[in-house]
Amino acid sequence: MPSYSYERLLTFETPLFRYKEFDRRNAFIRGELDNVRAIPGVLSAGSINLIPFTNFASATFYLLEGQSRDRIAGQVALVRNVSRDYFVTVGAQLREGRSFSASDRRSDSPVAIVNEPFAKRNFPGQSPLGKRFKFGSLGDKGYWYTIVGVLKAIPETGVLDEAKPAVYRVYEQCDQIGDLNAAIVVRTSVEPASIVPAVRQAIWSLDKNQPLARIRTMEDIVDRQLSTSSESTALLGAFALLALLLASLGIYGVLSYAVTQRTNEIGVRMALGATPGEVLRLVVGQGMVLALIGAVAGVVGALGLTRLMSGLLYGVRPSDPATFAAVCLFLGAVALAASYFPARQASRIDPLTALRHD
Repeated sequence: MPSYSYERLLTFETPLFRYKEFDRRNAFIRGELDNVRAIPGVLSAGSINLIPFTNFASATFYLLEGQSRDRIAGQVALVRNVSRDYFVTVGAQLREGRSFSASDRRSDSPVAIVNEPFAKRNFPGQSPLGKRFKFGSLGDKGYWYTIVGVLKAIPETGVLDEAKPAVYRVYEQCDQIGDLNAAIVVRTSVEPASIVPAVRQAIWSLDKNQPLARIRTMEDIVDRQLSTSSESTALLGAFALLALLLASLGIYGVLSYAVTQRTNEIGVRMALGATPGEVLRLVVGQGMVLALIGAVAGVVGALGLTRLMSGLLYGVRPSDPATFAAVCLFLGAVALAASYFPARQASRIDPLTALRHD
């Protein structure tokens, strides 16, 4: 998984609806992190508005400096608000530039870190460092953010999702938003679940009425998403095997019936000199024609359906040519096997018996 180390990470949410004022909100987040870092067994802790891989998408339009405002409607990026220690805590890696520092304070000239998909989409073939853009507040009073770093992609919206363009900004420079989502990510040297009671006390020592929600490890989040995908894939695989079996029986049944109906014709052919091998090829050829028609129709349908089911495809593009070719070859082999037995039966017909057949 790119730019992320999810082992021994404890995550939980602390909604900030009790801290709507900007300064109080930031002070509370800093207090949370300080108290959690003081727990024995904690290596580091950071905060983010939305835990990665949890399928929540907080996104906004953006405008690059020098662009026409007509471009805004086609430009959307995920937005993540983080503490300065967040990237170190989760093991995120910078491709270039710098991370957030203590000097990044409240300012009307804030900085931002973008991910690789954002950089490749908007600055192909060049470094985005030093470039400016607006997002969130796009009016005259909206800030121009200067890009100071490029982060290797994290699939923020789901483990199996393709990483989307994303923008990261530090909490101290989030004064133009009222986002009350907040979560803590804790890197531990011990089993993460073992520090949950201490974490609760650390937060409640600041505010005894502060709720903690969705306390879980990052491994649990990842495993649940992967297991859901695996279960769905297994179910689809079972249906696919059943469909393959029915198709094989269908080809076998159709060809067996055709051989029975054409017994006289086959007898005449053999009486006129057709060899068993020629009869075998004739019947198998009919079966393969049926399989070819089915394969063409199946590929056309699959090209449309795989895009709808792309969330269940991991490591395979929806229109991967090698996968389609391999599946067609496999189905061709199954159709060949299903055609062979009726063909073999036809090649063994006795011409005299066949000619007397009604």
